[in-house]
Amino acid sequence: MKILRSYALRELLTPFLLSLLFFTFVFLVGNLVKLADLLINKGVNLFDILKILVLLVPKLLSFTLPTSALTAILLVFGGFAQNNEITAMKASGVNLFSIMLPVLLASFLLSLGSLFLNDQVQSRAQFAYRQAVKELLLKRPMAYLEAGKFIKDFQDYIILAQRIEGNRLHEITIYQPQEKGKATRTIIAEWGEIISSQDDKTLTLKLYNGTSDEPNPDDPSVFYKLNFKTFELPAIHLGKEDPSKMEKQKKVKDMTLDELLYNLTKDPEVKSNKELRREFQAEFHKKISFSFAPFVFALVGLPLAVITRRGEAVVSFTLSMGIVALYYVFFVWSRAMSVEGFLPPAVALWLPNVFMAGCGAFLMKRIITV
Repeated sequence: MKILRSYALRELLTPFLLSLLFFTFVFLVGNLVKLADLLINKGVNLFDILKILVLLVPKLLSFTLPTSALTAILLVFGGFAQNNEITAMKASGVNLFSIMLPVLLASFLLSLGSLFLNDQVQSRAQFAYRQAVKELLLKRPMAYLEAGKFIKDFQDYIILAQRIEGNRLHEITIYQPQEKGKATRTIIAEWGEIISSQDDKTLTLKLYNGTSDEPNPDDPSVFYKLNFKTFELPAIHLGKEDPSKMEKQKKVKDMTLDELLYNLTKDPEVKSNKELRREFQAEFHKKISFSFAPFVFALVGLPLAVITRRGEAVVSFTLSMGIVALYYVFFVWSRAMSVEGFLPPAVALWLPNVFMAGCGAFLMKRIITV
């Protein structure tokens, strides 16, 4: 029995590592094209490129780890079933669950590692990534910007420029989202220029010849059009700041579990604002529940591999992608339900795991009792 357990775990290791490399590379490809363009065509420093690339990896691993675990299980145990090794084990009186138990335990340990990755590593890397992008904007503001794509690095503004020539942006539309229930403020300009200051570490966008939505003094929710010849957006500060100030810049998704819990229990604004509180609660439960995707994927993948009896790579990858897509769509829906207040976050964010675990338990019972 011990030999069979070790054999199953050894067989899983290589497919898991290869799948992890493959999926991580696939997710990185889109970013690699953009980063290569920055390096070759726009003269961005190689060190800055590598720094951004490294900071992207933890976020990708949160997706590729569970996907790779599922793919390896489908590939290996599907091969066992296809080659009648599962049948031979049963004929020899071996309890199939006893062979699968070490795999489930290994996937549970992988989930604990994923929890540490999502909480401590990814949260900090995500915040550091945004800071690195801001530093790149300060050094070479025109290198990171692309015509026809939304620019979201100017604090509360979303900027779209149809043409970029040198350090000038043409046909500019700027959106400034307001509080929930209020209309979005819009600024339109013929052209503008980005002015970076290396001394005080700021970046400013100056606009020319356009219109701006300005709030009505009597009713801030109502805007009126104001024509302008020149208009300057508030400068964004990109330099090294005081750590306490940098903490306040963190988005909810950049926070660790400790920081989320602190805000939920100590921050008066979060405690008094129901919508903001739901957002913090949703992120707290998301970090934990999403980390256990490797375990629930293993719980589903093990019996499914035996039932399908297919160990080919193409079949395993396709089946894996189908299960992963179903889980992630369910997860996104559950998060939306929690943020909108239709379901408590503590319930909604665990529904995908409960559903997948239930399916896995049902299938597991089916193959063991056969």
